[in-house]
Amino acid sequence: MRAERGYLTSKYNELVSASKEYDVIIVGAGIAGMSTALLLDSRLKVAIVSKGQLAECSTYKAQGGMAVAVGRDDKVEGHIADTLRVGQGICREEAVKVLASEGPEALEFLISLGASFSHNEKGLLLTREAGHSCNRVVHYYDYTGKYIAELLASKVNDTTNIDRLDSCFLVDIATDKDGCCGCVVVQAGKLVYFRSAVVVVATGGYSGLYARSTNAISSSGDGVAAAYRAGAVISDMEFVQFHPTAFTTKSGRVFLLTEALRGEGAMLLNAAGQRFMSTYHPAGELAPRDEVSRAMLQEAGKQGGMPICLDARHLGKEYLMDRFRQVYAELAQNNYFMEQDIIPIAPAAHYTIGGIKTDLWGKTNVACLYACGEAAATGVHGANRLASNSLLEGIVFGRRVATNINDNFPAKRENSVQLACTMGEIDNYDDVNALRTKLELAAGVVRQGQGLAAALQWVRDSKNSSVIRPADTQSYPACNAYQLAELLLEAALLRTESRGCHYRLDFPEKNEDLQKHILQQWGRKTVIQ
Repeated sequence: MRAERGYLTSKYNELVSASKEYDVIIVGAGIAGMSTALLLDSRLKVAIVSKGQLAECSTYKAQGGMAVAVGRDDKVEGHIADTLRVGQGICREEAVKVLASEGPEALEFLISLGASFSHNEKGLLLTREAGHSCNRVVHYYDYTGKYIAELLASKVNDTTNIDRLDSCFLVDIATDKDGCCGCVVVQAGKLVYFRSAVVVVATGGYSGLYARSTNAISSSGDGVAAAYRAGAVISDMEFVQFHPTAFTTKSGRVFLLTEALRGEGAMLLNAAGQRFMSTYHPAGELAPRDEVSRAMLQEAGKQGGMPICLDARHLGKEYLMDRFRQVYAELAQNNYFMEQDIIPIAPAAHYTIGGIKTDLWGKTNVACLYACGEAAATGVHGANRLASNSLLEGIVFGRRVATNINDNFPAKRENSVQLACTMGEIDNYDDVNALRTKLELAAGVVRQGQGLAAALQWVRDSKNSSVIRPADTQSYPACNAYQLAELLLEAALLRTESRGCHYRLDFPEKNEDLQKHILQQWGRKTVIQ
């Protein structure tokens, strides 16, 4: 990026309107952001800033459930072991222990708010998903994320110290000599500065940058990009998890078919109607997502590109219509009926492991700037996320962020004369759709160095001679997209090995010298450590 960190002065400063002041601003209204807000001290004045509707966030779209070690045959140690195994050697073990050991408390938090997950007279109904050694996924039919998101939103709306600032696009995180001091957003077409003592980035991931994604285009990593420009260290950008069972609707929209289907017995079939996963992995259909996605592509290649299909016919109509209500209804609208049809599927970008590097309490290297949820890189997922650990991560680390802020709320600072920001004059880009296609081809399920290098050079060459000015608010998302793509491609090119959901055809084995993390920071050389 050609832009230098500048200050809110001259014409940029004139375009930014002063607005309200808060104690804490949380950017993002998914499970991590709302959990943080609800657990902050009620004496703090809090704002939740979000750019879209609740239904657009990744939390809302999550189907399967939340992994928690609460089953009779389960232990926290088993959850830890499964997470570490799937993470392929680069999980931060301390973070994994926090996630699994605080999982039951996170579940109790939701229950205390009124959540009632699928259960029978014996207790919670726990299902199994890929990579797990036992049934430990708490769920609400097949729309757990929607259920949790709506519950949290109702509680947020009833909490008097929390303001909802919707339809606000994050442009920049402002900093002064003491650290983070607020953010600049586009609100009603104008640049507005919200001052705060603390900012929490909970904006989700960047899988929407891909042409084929289970998430909305709005899942574009804007919070990660803004934090990067504010000086935060970014980690693990190359690790993008592809969900193997994604269905393409008649309208062209990608719709996720929950992994719980395979957990309940659905099978993957090739064009000959044969199961094939056991020839690729001993866990068959319940192998980790990266293994299943690559196996599907390889099997599809053997049959001339004909699709792989999901077969749940043997589960029966009555069971399917009740247990998988959302999936059944969506497929029926597209003239597929699970009790009689096999469903064509293909992998799609689903979850991004990379993000803003934090400690175990959500703190970044920038004072007063926190991150949690998919926007954060705690190291808990390593090179590949264990299924249904994401909703859990949002609550566990959202609770920890709130605790740390409550215990360490910063002393009041004087208003700064100059606020460091970066969007004053930055490179302009024309075509985000072209970028999405480039990423899909170069940095998809299977990668190779030549393609990554060519795509990286294309991104760097795509700068126009013109630059965007602060008033050109529609250009900000495109700038973020290109910035994040550059970070992703650079990291993927540097990781000359195959590990977890990063698979290189030209380096198909693990390189133990790279059992490390790739760290990127504005104005500094990328490091591997």
